[in-house]
Amino acid sequence: MSGARDFLDDLALRARDHLRWSAPAWQWPARTLQRVTHALSPEAQARATALAARYDLTAWPRLLSRAQLHENLYVLDVLDRLGGGTTAGARRGLDVGAKDGATLAARVAAGPSTWDLIELDAHRRYLDLSTRRAHGQRFARAFPGCQYIGGSVVDLGGPYDVITWFLPFVRPGPLRAWGLPARCFEPARLCAHVVSLLAPGGCLLVINQGESERDAQAALFAERDIAVTAQPVLSPLSPFRLPRFFFRWTRPAG
Repeated sequence: MSGARDFLDDLALRARDHLRWSAPAWQWPARTLQRVTHALSPEAQARATALAARYDLTAWPRLLSRAQLHENLYVLDVLDRLGGGTTAGARRGLDVGAKDGATLAARVAAGPSTWDLIELDAHRRYLDLSTRRAHGQRFARAFPGCQYIGGSVVDLGGPYDVITWFLPFVRPGPLRAWGLPARCFEPARLCAHVVSLLAPGGCLLVINQGESERDAQAALFAERDIAVTAQPVLSPLSPFRLPRFFFRWTRPAG
């Protein structure tokens, strides 16, 4: 990362953190589940129908846009398939790198019902001048006991029964693409702290994109003597082109 670009990215992040005003957070709601599912493949439609029969999704069309509802169906499918039964009985969850918090609905549906959402770049703005934080707080208000937090995960204390961490920055390229400065790239420190936040018997779910990020994540776990193997994320509801891989680790209860 060039020194000049890094300086500008750092300056921009500090400016966003200082200028926190936001326009109201709002988007056109999907209105019905069918307006989203009718455009999906038959396999994806069948999976969405199965999820709607198992989980309470009645509030989703009024809260979420079409794109957000589709992504929530995908996240719910992932948690349903990969959670290993650990999420439903948990009491407190943490989502690291929550962006605008738009997939909170899926996390609450899968369980637990209480989540903290943490996002480092919480004051990044959209074209309508609303910020990620404004949207995240809107979603959090829709689910009692949930909260959206702007800041670094290293400032949080635990314990949490479930921690989800989708697409952590384990390689500098994606960090650079999101316009974050080099000082924010500290994968080993963040991994160690996130692991420390997990309660005994708690479950950590990590998803990486592409083989190189998968391998970098595996190396981070190996450094901490965490024995866990990556598995491919297979979901007919995935709106993404690149392959994704998940790690699921349960902290020993003893």
